[in-house]
Amino acid sequence: MQDYALILTTTNDLQIAEKIASLLLELDLAACIQIDDVKSYFKWANKVALEKEYRIVIKAKSSNYKKIENKILEVHNYELPQIIKINIDCGLQKYLEWINQNCK
Repeated sequence: MQDYALILTTTNDLQIAEKIASLLLELDLAACIQIDDVKSYFKWANKVALEKEYRIVIKAKSSNYKKIENKILEVHNYELPQIIKINIDCGLQKYLEWINQNCK
């Protein structure tokens, strides 16, 4: 069975979010990418910060994680971007097959 994952990152720049999405789809590293508006609270430089961000949810094969991480880092505007992978334990089999068919 193929392993699948959600890969999450955020940015405060919509153009960067769209560039990441376009790049990963053009390279067939992801099957679907969703961009949501979020309000992020976080610690930075020993202070609590609040920022409007764009959450980028990438649906891909787990085996593409390192390539995806590298491509995100190439274009990301943050000094320390969130890039995390959440393994998909189960899901609608036809949808998982669709991910498989649309990724290298």
